[in-house]
Amino acid sequence: METEFRLTGKHVLAMLIGFFLVILTANVIFINFAVRTFPGEKEEKSYLQGLNYNDRLAARAEQAALGWTATIEEALLVGNQVELKMTIVSADGAPLRGLNVDGALSRPASKAQDRSIVFVETGNGEYVASSPAASGVWILEGKAVNNRDDVFEFSSRLMLQ
Repeated sequence: METEFRLTGKHVLAMLIGFFLVILTANVIFINFAVRTFPGEKEEKSYLQGLNYNDRLAARAEQAALGWTATIEEALLVGNQVELKMTIVSADGAPLRGLNVDGALSRPASKAQDRSIVFVETGNGEYVASSPAASGVWILEGKAVNNRDDVFEFSSRLMLQ
């Protein structure tokens, strides 16, 4: 003899709890993947940087008054090394010599592969550097300082292949 199935409040409660457990499990998995692949801000202490924003604007105005321009002439990936050649010129187009130029290569969304880079002057406003790197998108951020302590900051997005 067969008994007829009857949907009761206990069954509905069990289905409702099961449904929300499945949703909660999926959310935990997705949040875990999201945090593991991009843990948050790349810029540390962004609040404190915001407090000093007027100082940053003043420094940018001083830099704009210099009129210097940095141009990446070459960014070649040779094996697992990137070879960079850059020129820095003044507002009138004259090459700038005798600068101390350094910076950092980083990935746009992660600090995992960040590395420092130092440029060496080869003459006539040209500066070269090499650093370990892999193919893909990189951000070059650097700073050039002359003997009068004039500071020029530059940034360039590089696609290495």
